[in-house]
Amino acid sequence: MLNPAISLKTRLKDGAAVAGIFICELRSPNIAPLLDAAGYDFAVFDMEHCSYTMQDLSNIIPGFRGFHCQPLVRVPAVRREFFQSVLDIGVTGIVVPMVESAADVREAAAMMKYPPQGRRGLSFGCPHTLFQGQDRDTYTKLANDNLLLVAQIETKKALDNLDSILAEPGLDVVFIGNTDLAISMGLPNNLVEGPVRDAVRHILKSAKARGIAGGGNFVNPRFVGQFYEDGLRFISLDSDVERLQAGLQVGMETLRAGLPREAKLTAQSMRKDNDF
Repeated sequence: MLNPAISLKTRLKDGAAVAGIFICELRSPNIAPLLDAAGYDFAVFDMEHCSYTMQDLSNIIPGFRGFHCQPLVRVPAVRREFFQSVLDIGVTGIVVPMVESAADVREAAAMMKYPPQGRRGLSFGCPHTLFQGQDRDTYTKLANDNLLLVAQIETKKALDNLDSILAEPGLDVVFIGNTDLAISMGLPNNLVEGPVRDAVRHILKSAKARGIAGGGNFVNPRFVGQFYEDGLRFISLDSDVERLQAGLQVGMETLRAGLPREAKLTAQSMRKDNDF
């Protein structure tokens, strides 16, 4: 069940920065305590690019109950069947990819919120309420006030429509997909200088001016620091795949460093590091 005291929305409204990770491959019911022990604030399970099913998520999401780290899901599209079932298994919020217009935000918010703010269907016989009856008005207000709606800005069209997107009520976080944004603009994904960096800064500052938290996937600390004053508060630290690969690579490099010079290992790393 929702706990306003530790909700991501409460933390972001208080001006705090939250750090999380995209989960693409792991399916263990123990993901929650693992991430909680590592100090993460949130985990985004990716149904857009990864192969998670509702069965997978229904086995994983309940494990987050009671922990500081909170679960979100990136849905494949703005469609009712994705929103309704995902919300009813007890997630803290939804990440919507490829938002390009005010109408996209309006539709997402409507499917996420109970009446009168939206048109989410009501059922108390699901995991989000621990299968317990609730006072209808108290619970629907609790959910409407605390569930997090994250809109991804990752195309030139979205950038052109930014003002109208940000003007829509119900939007809590604007998450910049700078890789897709760069390719949509026909430019290199350069966050050090140039038009893409300027676009990222413009999005964050515009969101901040409206009291909306800015978000992005900025693993390199220099980018986190660079954009923090612009309004970056919802920070993703890449994915479980990247963190697992990085840890495995460090282990192998440590092994190689400890071997005699004449020793040889046949395995070679295929990993290519990225700044972001």
